[in-house]
Amino acid sequence: MAIDENVGKNIKKYRLAYKLTLEELAKKIHKSKSTMSKYEKGLISLDVATLEEIADVFQISPAYLLAVQDEELHSRLEPGEFLDRQYMYSYDGRSRHILKSVMERYQIPGSEQIGIQLFYDVQDEESCGNCKTFYTGYSRRYEFVENYNLQNQNNPTEQAWICCINSLNRTSRRTGMLTGLSYKTMMPVAIKVMLSAAILKEDDELIASLLLTREDIRISRKYNLFTIDQFME
Repeated sequence: MAIDENVGKNIKKYRLAYKLTLEELAKKIHKSKSTMSKYEKGLISLDVATLEEIADVFQISPAYLLAVQDEELHSRLEPGEFLDRQYMYSYDGRSRHILKSVMERYQIPGSEQIGIQLFYDVQDEESCGNCKTFYTGYSRRYEFVENYNLQNQNNPTEQAWICCINSLNRTSRRTGMLTGLSYKTMMPVAIKVMLSAAILKEDDELIASLLLTREDIRISRKYNLFTIDQFME
């Protein structure tokens, strides 16, 4: 993928995540809808000033719009801020299906923290801008846990936190707990989640690993707190 196409894809991703139309974004940077469409399709190049204007609208570093995930292109560019993409899974008991989310991680120069963008509840991992909720924030990794502090960009009244247990056997999967407000009920919730470095097969085995177990419920009742049994081992 050419650089202009990659930048355009990133612009569209953030525009959709922020629930903006082409016309709304175009107005914010004083461009026509037609020009904005050409930017997203990679048909014309952006100058530095326009790139910074668009980044300001999304409240991100311009480097995020330049982020390259294609391995071939990534190897030919100077080291940027993009680190990797991870996938988060949870189970929706109301609709009885798996919710999948995309998490993109970015370096924060001179900091031990990692910049986080969470595209929550997506239908297609490659079109993650079409998400139910968009979060930004940071994480910090310790020996046994990684903590995430996130702000809902679609609803400023919600902050969310994820506490994820680092696997001792070095697997690519990690179990964690997401806490925040339900976008369906606007009530405080705690959700069991799984983070993976690769896309997982959505089958009965994955569902079983996402459901609260009898041990989860027993421990929660015993200690009068919400937890999952992996945290208590």
